[in-house]
Amino acid sequence: MDTHARFGIFPSWGLSQKLSRIIGANKAREVSLTSMPLTADVAGKLGFVNHVVEEGEALKKAREIAEAIIKNEQGMVLRIKSVINDGLKLDLGHALTLEKERAHAYYSGMTKEQFRKMQEFIAGRGSKKPSSKL
Repeated sequence: MDTHARFGIFPSWGLSQKLSRIIGANKAREVSLTSMPLTADVAGKLGFVNHVVEEGEALKKAREIAEAIIKNEQGMVLRIKSVINDGLKLDLGHALTLEKERAHAYYSGMTKEQFRKMQEFIAGRGSKKPSSKL
């Protein structure tokens, strides 16, 4: 819980700026101005955490996430992680430019075989009909 407003203390360690970037400005205002208690469910709903799990289940959930990540192409995982982290240090306009520059550099270095596989993947996406849940 952010108790600065309750006790009349001005935030000075970055909370007023970091919180809004993590959960959005409106949610940050609500959390900071109301000094609301922060339960696990509230933290999940506000976006402080990605998952809320039962006691003793955190390691299992972490392993599930790690296993899903390692199934992907590792070079691309590292590239995507890097562009996300580096982009967060920039305003949106510059972050979008960064993404385009890195994409261009990546695509420029693709082999003909990699490019062919990418084209096949893209072509295959459009031909699949979504399954109905009715």
